[in-house]
Amino acid sequence: MNAANLSATLSWPLIGIVAFMVGGLIVVSERWHGRLTGDTDMHKPQAMHAHAAPRVGGLAVVAGSLAGLLVLGPSNMTLTWLWPALFVSALPVFVAGLLEDITKDIGSGKRLLAAFVSAAIAWWLLGGVSRVGLSWADALLSAWPIISLLFTMVAVGGCTHALNIIDGMNGLAGMIATLMAVSLALVAWQVQDIPIFLIATSLASATLGFLVWNFPFGRVFLGDGGAYFVGFMLAELAVQLVVRNPGVSPFYALAVLFYPVFETLFSIWRRKFKRGVPVDQPDALHLHQLVFRRLVRVTFSRDRRHALPALCNAMTSPYLWVLALIGLVPATLWWDNAWLLCLSMGVFAAVYIWLYIRLVTWRRPRWLLLPSLGRGVRRD
Repeated sequence: MNAANLSATLSWPLIGIVAFMVGGLIVVSERWHGRLTGDTDMHKPQAMHAHAAPRVGGLAVVAGSLAGLLVLGPSNMTLTWLWPALFVSALPVFVAGLLEDITKDIGSGKRLLAAFVSAAIAWWLLGGVSRVGLSWADALLSAWPIISLLFTMVAVGGCTHALNIIDGMNGLAGMIATLMAVSLALVAWQVQDIPIFLIATSLASATLGFLVWNFPFGRVFLGDGGAYFVGFMLAELAVQLVVRNPGVSPFYALAVLFYPVFETLFSIWRRKFKRGVPVDQPDALHLHQLVFRRLVRVTFSRDRRHALPALCNAMTSPYLWVLALIGLVPATLWWDNAWLLCLSMGVFAAVYIWLYIRLVTWRRPRWLLLPSLGRGVRRD
């Protein structure tokens, strides 16, 4: 790493500090904006919090990322155009999510459309998916730009939307996003793609700055704006890492984002084919919600009046962090091996489905409960 990149590396704490300070400003000024930015409907099926909190924590992540753009951009010629292009591309989906956080009136369809628009802008500025590891598909993507555009819009837009699906517990989406960014950074370092390495580590630093306020007590939430911004950045970084580095398997781009993608696909299947309801209808049957109700809450107290709601909420997230690492660690180690990447995704899917079935049928694994509180607990 040259002197400019070393100087950029020293800027990562600054990026986290900027995100931390903006998050703090959101918290201390809640009395003035809470009625607009807070999620006051605590009776929604997907609501897992005991108290309302501002949903605009994405502003902290964006502020940290913007600080990284201003600090790191001049030190690296590639970053000078790559990071601004990513940032500009992310604006439509971030704005759509932020408007939902404030007005509560931007439907999921409109937000998904905004994600497609952001992906299309990124395709225009930076290029999009050009290979997926299948010779016939790669030939189509190379020969027909319109196919590459449509595939990129669906893939990046879908992954962007997927991260918002798992944003339901204190520290869940934020830490999962941080782990994904670290994986992207480590792979980028191995192939010496320094711009991707710097952007990914800076995104991780900004997200960690926000997490100080989000985990464990949920003083501020990532919100749709933050989840969509981070999800889009992760999806685009994965695409660009594959596009810029032929040695990186296209399956790595899917493997690094596999947890939220699988959660989304499983939820679609569960709602449409098992429950017969619209796929966009919110419910309380996501895996993290089952972990909260059937592993964590009963572990802390038999009587929910004596429980600590914020702590119970937060202690759900480490279960899912470990689950995500089942797929992320192999993906980071074998980023150039398509077969092992597919195997790692298969193992993750098998563990996910096994745990989901055990929880939904009330056969929760006792070794996941604290021994002292794992006996005699009542059902919800």
